[in-house]
Order: sequence, then structure tokens, then C-alpha cells
Amino acid sequence: MSESAAEKPFYIQRRRLGRIKFIQAEGKFGFIDAEDFREDVFFHHTAWDSKPRRPEVDLFVEFEIDEPYRVKENKLRATVVRLTTRPEGAALDPVTDPHLRAKHHPKARRRRPSWRNKDAE
Repeated sequence: MSESAAEKPFYIQRRRLGRIKFIQAEGKFGFIDAEDFREDVFFHHTAWDSKPRRPEVDLFVEFEIDEPYRVKENKLRATVVRLTTRPEGAALDPVTDPHLRAKHHPKARRRRPSWRNKDAE
């Protein structure tokens, strides 16, 4: 294995959700208001993957971040943007979804770990 291959970092891509916030008048680029980031995510029209439909403002989309560009320039840029069927802001409600509530094992210990008592001695 060459040295350059060993130094190259490996990035895990994750699809993120957001809503298109702005599109330039000619439609060359736009910005996404992402659920995971405080800043808006830039996207170029070549990153749009849902070809029959054009990107529009207030459209709910999923996208992938260009991680090497984010690390190098400290700016957010999307590499792939497409329409999504995933629900927006799906927060779990324990009243309506009791089967999704986190449960603890009934025999789980509730006392402090023993290593914390060593400081008191």
C-alpha cells in the first residue's frame, strides 16, 4: 500500500434531510436549510438527482455532504440532492408510539459505580 493511500481519510456518507430555502433566479445553485446543521448547505444544479422535477423553494429533500470539502474549506456543500419520501421532523411521541419507548432492564443496577467511591476515601 502506498503512503498516499494510507494517509487518505475514509468518510462515511449519510443522507441528511432538509428543505430548499433559496434558489438562484437562473436555477444554477441554491441553499438547503438542513435539519442537522446551523448553516445552510450549498448545492449546484448538477447535484440535483430527481431529473423529471426541477428543484423548487420549500421542497423537502435528502442530500449528502461533500465531506472532504467541508474539512478542507470549512463550508457545507451537497454532492447529491434528491426528493425524499422520508417523513419530516419525525419526533417520537411515547404516548402514541409506546413500542418505541426506551426500556431499561428490570434488574439493571441503579447505584453508583464502585470506582467513584475510591475518590471519597
